[in-house]
Amino acid sequence: MRPILIPEYLNDFSCIGSTCEDTCCAGWNVTVDKKTYQTYRKVRQSGITDKLQKYVKRDRKQKDDSEYAKFMLNENNKCHMMLEDGLCSIHKELGEEYLCNTCAIYPRHLTRVGGVTEKSLTLSCPEAARVVLLREEGIGFIETEEPKNTRGLMASELTLEKHPHFWDLRIFAIQLLQSRQQPIEIRLIVLGLFIQKIEQLKSSEFEKELPRIMEDYLCRLDNEEFIESLKNIKRNLNFQLNLARDLIRYRMTGDVTSEKYVKILQQLVDGLGLEENADHKVDDIEKTINKYQESYKNYYLPFIQKQEYILENYIVNYIFKNLFPNDYNTTFESYMMLVIHFTLIKLHLIGMAAKQHKLNQEMVIECVQQLAKIIEHNPSYLQGVREGMENSSYNTMGHMFVMIMN
Repeated sequence: MRPILIPEYLNDFSCIGSTCEDTCCAGWNVTVDKKTYQTYRKVRQSGITDKLQKYVKRDRKQKDDSEYAKFMLNENNKCHMMLEDGLCSIHKELGEEYLCNTCAIYPRHLTRVGGVTEKSLTLSCPEAARVVLLREEGIGFIETEEPKNTRGLMASELTLEKHPHFWDLRIFAIQLLQSRQQPIEIRLIVLGLFIQKIEQLKSSEFEKELPRIMEDYLCRLDNEEFIESLKNIKRNLNFQLNLARDLIRYRMTGDVTSEKYVKILQQLVDGLGLEENADHKVDDIEKTINKYQESYKNYYLPFIQKQEYILENYIVNYIFKNLFPNDYNTTFESYMMLVIHFTLIKLHLIGMAAKQHKLNQEMVIECVQQLAKIIEHNPSYLQGVREGMENSSYNTMGHMFVMIMN
């Protein structure tokens, strides 16, 4: 047996199979590990042998055995192994043990911290999104054990020798973001101010000063004067709307393969009155800002004030799954990418609500799931956003505030 740390929600998840509204067998490339690829080459069973030979191809660009080959997709961008009922022919004809690692563990996500395996769910699966996001009580964590030979691919591994304060920072971030006396935007801002503060510390000061600074920033959530000062800072929606235009351009490059996401993005375009090809005049921008503010006030805010735990759960799951704040080069860069994900969700929801004149749980689940499928699984897009912000010097706490607040 091996120790494993998991969120409590993991015990509530199970694949719903053909009843799922968005198959995991379409819309992206599925990699095949070397061991499974070699097993497929030995299969001798009528019907499926030919499909395995024809549609599982070596990917010679990859040097990692975990991405040794990949499933080819058909003209509809679906896996050739998928049956008409949405289930997998490999699973049906050969058994679960013949699934490649990717298919066997998805949507489970494995990481390792200091020799301890961690398992969570990625929200590109609709049922996983429901299980994670709709926990009104929030996300808790439990330590348990599982057999050492349990299948899985480690997405990333972190050594505590290189990051001795990882656990302190992670626990603090989750504790702060689950402190519900303030709106989620305020909690995110306080987290950013905390990270900005600790990045100014000298390495020799870190051990001594960190506990005091963590206590200080947790207490700030109860400091009415401090919270009021944050709420009074001037907002600027142009930045968020420019991000929306980048999303539109991203769709136009042809990189988006999900019809569901294209429909969501079109709702964003229609709901906020964004033009895809025209240069925006001042009056057009003002109209868009007015539509954004109306949707925020009439639909988004009333919904979120009652079910803000959905966004909290998204952020907490993100922090745990991605080994935040050590998933990028610096802690502030990790924070910036978290803010980008949060802003993208909020922007899409407000656009969808503007188009449909409502906002409900089903819309939120679909939005988060599609964004996870299209953007979180596309490192090149996130890399482009990050580089664009850095090149424009938008990687400051002031810009993070603008992205978070309305």
